[in-house]
Amino acid sequence: MSDEPDRSWTNGLSAADRVEAVALTVGKPRTANWIAEEAEVAHETATKYLTRLVDDGTLRSDTRGQQTTYEPDPVGQYLAEMRELYEEHSPDELAASLEDINEQIRTWKTKYDVETANQLRASLGRTDDVTDERNRRQAAREWDHLETRRRLVEDALRLYDRFPGEHRSASA
Repeated sequence: MSDEPDRSWTNGLSAADRVEAVALTVGKPRTANWIAEEAEVAHETATKYLTRLVDDGTLRSDTRGQQTTYEPDPVGQYLAEMRELYEEHSPDELAASLEDINEQIRTWKTKYDVETANQLRASLGRTDDVTDERNRRQAAREWDHLETRRRLVEDALRLYDRFPGEHRSASA
């Protein structure tokens, strides 16, 4: 039995696909060397595909000294996700999603007697219950996520007004 990790995720993927898969899942900026190692490609190969991804607006790069790091472009990700929502969901489905988001946030506001996720975080000092503290922290993280999600859904809905007749939803 081998002590080498199973790298089956690379099977059947081109070098470009592997570089993109690694680069789009980094949690913090990474160098081409790091991405090349994870994607199992040569440094030069990684650099070539990373440059393309930066040029396409998928990644952003930052050069300090002789070191360049890469990370997903948040604007590009936002726009891609908004487009996906627009193309894959009807206006009614998106409106229902907004209702669900708003209801969850209203529930937290009432339950914890706060108006924002940060007020919920500040309320951690008012509880001695470890479970309640953990629940409040988790709710605040989810609240932040839902606020971002709400903006995405609202922007996707605005696309229906901006581009009437262009929608090709599989759900419609």
